Amino acid sequence: MASGLDLSGDPVIKTINLTKRYGDFLAVDHLNFQIQEGEIFGFLGPNGSGKTTTIRMLVSLSKPSEGRASILGHDILSNITEAKRYIGVVPDISNLYDELSARNNLLFMAKLYGVPHDQRELKTDELLIAR
Repeated sequence: MASGLDLSGDPVIKTINLTKRYGDFLAVDHLNFQIQEGEIFGFLGPNGSGKTTTIRMLVSLSKPSEGRASILGHDILSNITEAKRYIGVVPDISNLYDELSARNNLLFMAKLYGVPHDQRELKTDELLIAR
């Protein structure tokens, strides 16, 4: 974790009844866990068990249907920008998100990496127009 943080025993990642539904399909069912600083945590399960869906909720690519989660005390719904400063995900496939347009992928990454709000649109336009 970043140096200088006083975690005072609080979990680094915490979920409380984290749930995701897609219509009638229950993808994640009231998931509860805590990860403490320095702890090694494995997130294992068969295909379709909700691992990717949970990660997508934790990094704000998908909104939970119910429940809460926090990264270093920063709520993933009300303070995701601050939470993202402390979490990174390296997927086993492309870093692009198929459900987002090229523009929205660039805007998302710009926000994630702290590009100032007033520069995001300009930089995105420059990259999309560049040949």
